[in-house]
Amino acid sequence: MKHKLSSVQSLRAVAAIAVVAYHSAATIKNFGWTPGGFADASEWGWAGVDIFFFISGFVMVITTSGRRRGPQAARDFMAARITRIAPMYWILTSLMLVIVWAVPSLKDTDFTVMQIVTSYLFIPYEVKEQGNAYPVLYVGWTLTYEMFFYAVFALSVCFPERRMRLALPAFFAVLSLLSLTRPTPFIFRFLTDPLLLEFVFGCLFAWAYLSGYRMSRPASAALVVAGILGFIILTPGSSMEHRTVFAGIPAALLVSGMIFWESADGWVEGSLLPKIGDASYSLYLLQTLTIPAFARLLAGVDKLRILPGDIACLLLVAATVMVSVLVYRVLERTMDVKLREWRRNFRDIHIPAGTSEEMVARPVQRDRGL
Repeated sequence: MKHKLSSVQSLRAVAAIAVVAYHSAATIKNFGWTPGGFADASEWGWAGVDIFFFISGFVMVITTSGRRRGPQAARDFMAARITRIAPMYWILTSLMLVIVWAVPSLKDTDFTVMQIVTSYLFIPYEVKEQGNAYPVLYVGWTLTYEMFFYAVFALSVCFPERRMRLALPAFFAVLSLLSLTRPTPFIFRFLTDPLLLEFVFGCLFAWAYLSGYRMSRPASAALVVAGILGFIILTPGSSMEHRTVFAGIPAALLVSGMIFWESADGWVEGSLLPKIGDASYSLYLLQTLTIPAFARLLAGVDKLRILPGDIACLLLVAATVMVSVLVYRVLERTMDVKLREWRRNFRDIHIPAGTSEEMVARPVQRDRGL
């Protein structure tokens, strides 16, 4: 890309904050505050995940297009993805286990050995007693989809890109059609979930973007407005079962419109959102710890629940954002730099002489799925 597409980073921030607001609104209700307009509006916040999925498909295509393809490129791609996603997730999963072990009263269920193991391995596992498929760090359910998409995408990197522009969407379309058979085993329900099409939406848009397709500012603005209206009208009361239509399509319209708007020089630099977008992965993961922690702290101060629910919700969101940005700068970014250096040194040893580092298919530092 000729530029960093600040709109993508800004949308990562918006998506992460939306998910945090959604969980914060639910938490204040559990702690006895009465929700107001902001908390009620946060009901659509779960759709931030759909924005992430579209961006992930877009970014994976943009960052690998035109680079060397083949088994070595596929290995480099997966190494970059795993070292980018796994460390923070493993650290916070471990921290969650330590917390519930040290303070058993904080947990409302027992984590099984299988649930813990599959959480670390990004393997979907159904917790039948709870009726859900959440790992130890409950927001990690999205990472199981991310990792499956990465694995399929890495396989596609082994073949010519032109062919994969048909094969990759066709593969996920067939999987989605198989969901109509309503498979019983959980792993097959996971693999055939139409939610995976949201990654494909991002890939298709990326290929169109790379081919040079652009829109004017008015047309881009129309897409953005259509996406926002789609969220407002369809998302709050929609069934999660059909989220690919009711949230995935609005997400595709919003993100593509914003990218087209920026490519038409409509973007104004200087916003704080791209900086929060850099920390969006920490923000997304840390909310599982910060939201309940700050809610308990706030409940101890506001024992009579005098504070308006909207203020309580906003405080949880603001505190989570601030802590996440700090953790990103102190921990996540530092680990990311060290691991990139390690991968670079490893490639220098193992990549055959004469191979240009720039030709290896891998995501660059700022281009990440979450």
